[in-house]
Amino acid sequence: MKIEWTDWRPMPSPDNCKEIIGPDGPGVYQIRNKNTDEFIQFGESKTCQYRMKSLYPKPFGIGTRNNESKRLYILNNWKFLEYRTAKTNSKEDAVKIDRYLKSLNNHKFNT
Repeated sequence: MKIEWTDWRPMPSPDNCKEIIGPDGPGVYQIRNKNTDEFIQFGESKTCQYRMKSLYPKPFGIGTRNNESKRLYILNNWKFLEYRTAKTNSKEDAVKIDRYLKSLNNHKFNT
């Protein structure tokens, strides 16, 4: 499966998390620890940029993630994290990539 990722970008601080750069349409994201190269999180959405902003708890981000431990991990470790995104043609294409990433079983957190 060919995925056209952006370059890795530093995770913004909680105060600047609304400045996340990513597709404002369908796409996928991946987060890794830049010091260890450990993959932390991945996900897909019909509005990828909005979804990524939900990784930060309120009052910083949108804070709508179901798993509080994921949000707290991002909040407590953002200085060590970086992210990349890939724009897709449709939500269905994003779901296919998400399933592929999940099958690798190499991320700290699933979507």
